[in-house]
Amino acid sequence: MSDRAVNNIYDAIYNENYRLALTLSNKALKKFHNDPAVNAMKSLALVKLGKYDEAEEIARSVMELKPVDETILQALNLTFKDLQKYDKIVELFQNAFEADTTNEEYANQYFMALTRINNYDLQNKTALRLNKLFSNSNVNKKGKYFCWAIMSLILQIRYQKDCPVIITNLAEKMIGMAIQKEFITDYERLFMYLTILIEQKKYKEALEILNGDLGSKCIKIETERNRLNIELNRETKQWEQLIKVCQAIIENNENNDTFINVYDWIKKIQEEELKNGASKIKRAPFIAEIELEKKVIDMTGFAMEKHKNILIEYIKKFGDKYCCFEDLLPYLEILNSDELLNDFKTELNALIKTNDMTVNDIQRNINIEKINFYLGYKINSEEEMKEYVKKLITLYEETLPFGTKLEETERQFGDDYLVIAASLLIDYYKSTNKTCYVYEAIAILERGLEKSKFNFQFKIILMRLYSILGDAFRTTELSRSLNLRSIQFDTLSFLYTEGMDSLNLIQVPLQIYNLCLSIYKSNHIEVPDVITQAYKNETYSKIIEILDFYNKLNNSIQQVLFHQQIIRIETLQAFNTVDRVKNYLSGVDDKFIDITDEYLSKCTDNRDYKVFAHWKNEKTTLEEKIRCRPLKKTLWIQLFGLIPKILKNISLKNVETIKTDNEKLTALLNKDNLTSELLPSEITNGKIINEFVKFVIEAENSKETKG
Repeated sequence: MSDRAVNNIYDAIYNENYRLALTLSNKALKKFHNDPAVNAMKSLALVKLGKYDEAEEIARSVMELKPVDETILQALNLTFKDLQKYDKIVELFQNAFEADTTNEEYANQYFMALTRINNYDLQNKTALRLNKLFSNSNVNKKGKYFCWAIMSLILQIRYQKDCPVIITNLAEKMIGMAIQKEFITDYERLFMYLTILIEQKKYKEALEILNGDLGSKCIKIETERNRLNIELNRETKQWEQLIKVCQAIIENNENNDTFINVYDWIKKIQEEELKNGASKIKRAPFIAEIELEKKVIDMTGFAMEKHKNILIEYIKKFGDKYCCFEDLLPYLEILNSDELLNDFKTELNALIKTNDMTVNDIQRNINIEKINFYLGYKINSEEEMKEYVKKLITLYEETLPFGTKLEETERQFGDDYLVIAASLLIDYYKSTNKTCYVYEAIAILERGLEKSKFNFQFKIILMRLYSILGDAFRTTELSRSLNLRSIQFDTLSFLYTEGMDSLNLIQVPLQIYNLCLSIYKSNHIEVPDVITQAYKNETYSKIIEILDFYNKLNNSIQQVLFHQQIIRIETLQAFNTVDRVKNYLSGVDDKFIDITDEYLSKCTDNRDYKVFAHWKNEKTTLEEKIRCRPLKKTLWIQLFGLIPKILKNISLKNVETIKTDNEKLTALLNKDNLTSELLPSEITNGKIINEFVKFVIEAENSKETKG
């Protein structure tokens, strides 16, 4: 092997010139026939070029040689990582470690490879082996590998189904040994001890450790101790102690709005805040006062004038802040008598300023308009509604001169007037079924979008309205302008993908679905890297947090929907010829069509339905009002898992499987709540397949009879 040749290939890969790397690899292989280092580099170049099958074939052939050379190992490691063949990475470094059990680096790589496949039992055994083999190494001088073994047991307890009790006992025993050996020296290692106790619901023991000598030695950040104290005191129902902790926090940090239940200190803090001057007043103690009064009303059943007054005072102090309406939203219903409510509205509207306005006055006026809209206007006819919409548009237009110097990315100060106007028009569209109100809402929001090009609320409402009208192109254009990134593909992409497969488009939805799937691929590739770093840095508290995030994203209902929508479109595309559709269906991954009840029970719905403005006191949200189709959930997933699965097995002539799946399809189609998730056309699709399968089964039975 020529080191120079390998280095040249590596440099080309490092500089992302993968075609050059492939050319150099082929050239080197002519000179150094079947050289494992060159082949390893070639496999990496191929995987970067998207030639996965060829890359895997070459990588496997090199791995059969059980290489121990670091260059080869790292090249194969990167190849298998991109291929998401984590079991092969385990095998790769296991072979290298077994070939030289004195090599601590290979031992570490082997353990880290195990963290990628979540084999917690083997992680534990391997970590203990490392602790024994390298007991005196610099890396392990404070029992790092022993702590890895404990953490592996914690993960086994937390994530392994039906984990035996003996594992929990073993973990507690090992943490006891770690304390004796003085390995528990910082918060991250103490976290493991507390987690083991909490998993067993030993909250009192955890509190004793937290507030004892060991806790004092390990926890240097008081806020972390307080957080744990609150959690554990709540679990043990030690309310007096909980109040003392919260009281201390409020005294030391007056801007903390988490502990609004400590009532005795509210007024004291308010007085201190008022001394600071209006510009420095913090909202937390005033919200806490309202929360206190709300609880009093909940207990007594009636409100008094002072309750109206504290709401008005809050609006006077903080009405010029955008968050004022959201702050008061949980409390707008505490005025439970008509007299109080009418007085409140009168005083509220008296705060509206119309002359010599400033930007702060505009924001206060908007918050007052939102509160009025939430509490409900008396609009008795369509004409009155139209007049109110005109008024809102006029108010919006009057605010535009104040925003002439705003940056392009900033919202105009009066944008929310248009959202209220559009919401009202949507209400009348729903009650009258007059499409003209959809067009009017679109016109209003498009006008707003001209001035506020990055207004997220305008865009998401417009996308839904255009989808109602069947305008796929404007919907797609707006969706692209959202510039969703990373986790937003999972939480927000439903805003425009939900009805896209019903808009008679093929290529555009496919492009969007595949783009959105990138977050799940990143999750598979990047999260294991983060976990390995957490082990290396001994940030054990992050490992559970990261794994919970990984599992939530990996089990996302949206991921299943993307795959099924792609399968649905590609199946239709393949129906040009029988052979083509057979070839396509035979290659469909069963993971997304073989939908079991167990699989569905693990699915998580991460879609953010609250992203739409909902400023009206109604159970039905704005998001629900402008859905262009029923929301896809488990029924949709089951139906569009069964349909391609049945078609696949028909092409493979798996008659018994077809019979079983058609029974499931029949049971599904007989459910009463189909229209809650499925369009009539989708239900019809299911019925057609159901009847077609019956014909196929009869045909097969007829053949057997004749035979």
